[in-house]
This record gives sequence, structure tokens and C-alpha cells, in this order.
Amino acid sequence: MGRRDEGRLAGKVACITGAGSGLGRAMALRFAEEGATIACQDLRWEAADETARLCDGDGHRAYGGDVSDEGDMVSLFAQLYGAYGRLDVQVNNAGVDRLPGDGWDEMMAGQGSQISLMGHEAFTKMLAIHVGGTFTCTREAVKLMGEGGSVITLASIAGLAGWGPVHYASAKGAILGFTRSAARELGAMGIRINAIAPGVIETPMTAGVDEALLAPMVMMTPLKRKGTAEEIADTALHLASDESSFTTGQWISPNGGLITI
Repeated sequence: MGRRDEGRLAGKVACITGAGSGLGRAMALRFAEEGATIACQDLRWEAADETARLCDGDGHRAYGGDVSDEGDMVSLFAQLYGAYGRLDVQVNNAGVDRLPGDGWDEMMAGQGSQISLMGHEAFTKMLAIHVGGTFTCTREAVKLMGEGGSVITLASIAGLAGWGPVHYASAKGAILGFTRSAARELGAMGIRINAIAPGVIETPMTAGVDEALLAPMVMMTPLKRKGTAEEIADTALHLASDESSFTTGQWISPNGGLITI
């Protein structure tokens, strides 16, 4: 790992939700390499703690909590203030793509459309995790940020093109809208907020998806492969660093050309 006084995030404190695996862990490791001190949050504290230890060095800490629970997140940021006194980078990464009662298995078994089979609780819970979590964490994070702070939200090509489960695509689309609107408010404070909308990426989440469903998307991708968590981490690093100091309210989609603008 790089020295704490060196690197593109030297001296910065970053909080990453969902840091226990996948994209969150990759971003935590990459940020730490570039000199940041990492607060690793995850619903599974043990997974967050493993990431914090993998970051190697003093100051990296693990935190638990459910991003869809406002009280948990208010408590989290109070702990961050006590531990670090400030926050420079907030990455709203925590999320899921499936929930009990969402009708996916029944749809795949030919029993009807997912919309007709999905329970209201599954739909609203998906929004609570992704949209509610993004809102609460952003609200609490900016209270600890000064000028130059950076907030990164995790959207998806599902939110851009409507692919994937309807509750997931809805949540990711809402995150894009939140990011644009928040940028207009936070800009006056010198705080930037941008979204990353990944394509098909190799993570534990996509590992649980039937390959027959992902293969057509990979075939439609001009680069003819899935992306890696490390490639998304590099995108996040750019948005977290001063290299993107004039970028706010934007979305970047590392998707291999599957969606072009």
C-alpha cells in the first residue's frame, strides 16, 4: 500500500458503504493505495472489518448498520465525526439486486411478469436501500464536509436503459435524478456529487445471476467482456480526487460501450 502522505487522495478521509465485498471493497483498497483513510461500512460488520484490515495501515475502521435505517446511518456519521472530525469523500455504494417476494423466481419459472408478481414490500424496500440510503448518507456526509468534498453515488445501466428487475432499475434511475438535483444545491458549498453507472461487472452480486441472462448483454458489448471491480474503483478514484474538481452533477458509465452517448 502507498504511504498515507502520498497519492491522489493523500490525507483524505473516505467513507464507503457496502465496503464488505465487490465494488465497495475494490474502491476501499484503491483509495487506501492512494493515501486515503477509509471508513468501511457494511450491513455485515465482519465483512467490513476484513476490508479495513486488507487496506493495511492505521486509521482504517469498520462500521456496521443498515443503510435503509435512518437511525443507523445518523449513528454512523456521528461515529465518523468522533473518529475523524471530518469527511472528504462519501461513496454511496451499498445495495442489492434481489429481495424476497420480488417475483423474480416466479417470473423465471414462467408464472407471469415480475411486475404482476412483485410484492409492494419488496418494491419499497429496494427503494429504501438504494434511494433512501443514498439520501440519508449524503445528507449526513455533507454535514462533515468542507469545500472540496466529493460524493459519489452508484447507479447502473439498469437506471439508464431499464434493464434488469423493475424495482432495481427504478431505484437506480432515481439515484441519477437525486445526483443531478443535489449537485445544484451542494455546488454552492463547494461539494461535488457525481454518479457511476456501471455495465455488467464481475462481482459477487453478478456471480449469482444466471449466465444465460448475462451472456446476451456481454455479446452486445463492443469490448466483448464484463468489466472488473478494479475498473470501477479507478473511475471512483478519479471522481474522488481533485482531478475532477470541475465535474459535478454528471454520470459516468463504464460499460464497455454497451450504452453510448
